[in-house]
Amino acid sequence: MPHTHEMWAVIGIYTGREDNILWRRLPGEAQGRIEAAGAKALSEREAFPLGRDIIHSVTNPIGRLTGAIHVYGGDFFGVPRSEWDPERLVELPYDVQKTLRLFEESNRR
Repeated sequence: MPHTHEMWAVIGIYTGREDNILWRRLPGEAQGRIEAAGAKALSEREAFPLGRDIIHSVTNPIGRLTGAIHVYGGDFFGVPRSEWDPERLVELPYDVQKTLRLFEESNRR
């Protein structure tokens, strides 16, 4: 789902691929709605810097695990952030526990 980091980040892919959708806030939207504004595909040996205010979502477009190193310029779990409902694209508080559950489910598969 789309989310912010509220800090700079650099993503480096060491195996596989990931596709990033970059989002922007719609002006005047009371619920913080967003729209897609661009995309960046990352493959093995590529890195991508993300600014503090970037909103992005990530998918793995291939049939095997992708390995990446993420470096964050702050406390990833301690900074209040936002995520967006994937169907309505409205802003919500970031739920770290939900994200950890999604990672665990994905790893089991």
